[in-house]
Amino acid sequence: MKKALIIFTALGGSLAAYAEDKPEPLINRDFIFDFIHIIAVLLIIFLISSFILQLVRSNFDFRLKSKILERQTDENIVGQLVHPDRVNPLNTVLQWICALAGVGVGFLLVEFTQPFGLHSLAIMAFCVAGGLGLYYYFVQRSKK
Repeated sequence: MKKALIIFTALGGSLAAYAEDKPEPLINRDFIFDFIHIIAVLLIIFLISSFILQLVRSNFDFRLKSKILERQTDENIVGQLVHPDRVNPLNTVLQWICALAGVGVGFLLVEFTQPFGLHSLAIMAFCVAGGLGLYYYFVQRSKK
């Protein structure tokens, strides 16, 4: 317990000693800029790799199905190996439309409420959540 108190006191003292004439001394703009760029590059790499993976998976599924049809395999085995995709592609499209519409509305609201800051991040979070909530509402309504 004493160690934690000493550590927090030392950290508090070091924060108080970090007094500069900048209005926001604890924010390093270069770090934030680099962090956002690294996250964007990783996101783009993830999107490209998942797209390539989806293409390869679709190609292998097609080849497997065509081989099974060529060899006239028993229906029980075909039923076990070749099951239809459970994901409705229209639901996936609707999910992307709602999420991207939420992002668009978020950017629009952020543009109207300048200057940019922490409230901009909150606006974006609520707009994306609202878009996904709208998707959930549409899915629940379509099930009825």
